[in-house]
Amino acid sequence: MSALDWNAEATLHERDDAGSELQYNFNVIKKASLRDLVAEVAAMTADERARLIIDMAGGKSLNVGEIMELAKSEGLV
Repeated sequence: MSALDWNAEATLHERDDAGSELQYNFNVIKKASLRDLVAEVAAMTADERARLIIDMAGGKSLNVGEIMELAKSEGLV
């Protein structure tokens, strides 16, 4: 994932279902810049972040694995 707009608003969601990654039963947790949300999720324990995704501008969603990959590539972990 190159050329990300790290300052663009993104939304952190938590799954409210039995763990499916389908786009339903999500609760909005927070809206902030992509960089802030990636850093926040990366700082959580594995259990705390297990049910989170980040929605980015343009309709792209990041699962926990993708969030952690981005955090590592940016030196946020």
